[in-house]
Amino acid sequence: MPTYDARKETIDAILRRIADLNEQSLTQLSQYISYLKWQEELWHSLLDEEAQPGPNQALIWQYDFLEGFPAARKVSTRSSDLMEIKTGLATCGMVQQMALWEHPPVIGSAVCEYQLHVPREVDSLRMRFAVGIRDGALMEGENWCAFRIYVNGVRLWSTTKQSNEWERFLIDVPSLGGQDIVVQFVTDGLGDNRWNWAVWAEPQLLGYGERKATRTIKSRNLLKRSSSSLAEQGIPPSSE
Repeated sequence: MPTYDARKETIDAILRRIADLNEQSLTQLSQYISYLKWQEELWHSLLDEEAQPGPNQALIWQYDFLEGFPAARKVSTRSSDLMEIKTGLATCGMVQQMALWEHPPVIGSAVCEYQLHVPREVDSLRMRFAVGIRDGALMEGENWCAFRIYVNGVRLWSTTKQSNEWERFLIDVPSLGGQDIVVQFVTDGLGDNRWNWAVWAEPQLLGYGERKATRTIKSRNLLKRSSSSLAEQGIPPSSE
């Protein structure tokens, strides 16, 4: 059975519809595509600037929660009535991004849970993401949505939100190199889930470790100290 390629199917469907457009519409479409591409590049450049590691560290591992979504556990803490958890394009403040959609249920919270392993070489962890309420939602008054992140059952971060625009975050995560961890993205309507069109844009876990050059220098220094110690003992160093 051939493998289903959702991206290719979407592109093919768009091309079929483009073929029916007149010249004016094609010009408008070209301008809009250019705008979307600029918007996407700007978004990623801002994220890359924020995620710069320390002077002796490099990004050596990362986990994309959208790519891992099929294996994630999607549950509610109470009833699942009107809860929706999926991935897809989301527009907040007229800026479109791939996102985790997590509309909370009428009662309780929506939970999207990931189980993953952090490589032993990772010295420090950060998580980057953005939260938003999709355009078209009419939240006002006491109608707020809570966003929370738990790692191994401990609440690491939280905020409440009512506006549509994306808000970007880069947070530190406890050092968990070599461990299996559980990460939970949670949303809660706080008693009123109307218009809680909650989305998480491109959530990723970033793992940093020593730069290769730094590790090489340390290894050479260790070898020199070892050779000096052998010389002091009258033992010639190995010629290998």
